[in-house]
Amino acid sequence: MWPKTFAAIFGGGLISISVMLNLNYILPLDVDTRLFLGLLMAFPLWIGAMIWCYASDSGWHAWRRCGGLLLVSVGFNTLFFFS
Repeated sequence: MWPKTFAAIFGGGLISISVMLNLNYILPLDVDTRLFLGLLMAFPLWIGAMIWCYASDSGWHAWRRCGGLLLVSVGFNTLFFFS
């Protein structure tokens, strides 16, 4: 259970941060509105990622789920940052 917990806490937190950074690049709103939406949506997104990790069969499977989604999100972050 501990490997799934570590994957849920750390992997889910990184996923939440990365997805919210993507939304900050995509949303056509003012900076303060994007920050407010990011603060409101980050915690439920983190909880969803944690539940997704706990639904895994093992700790390795949880890390693979988080890692795959994190790589996709970081790829979009990089694309938005350099364009």
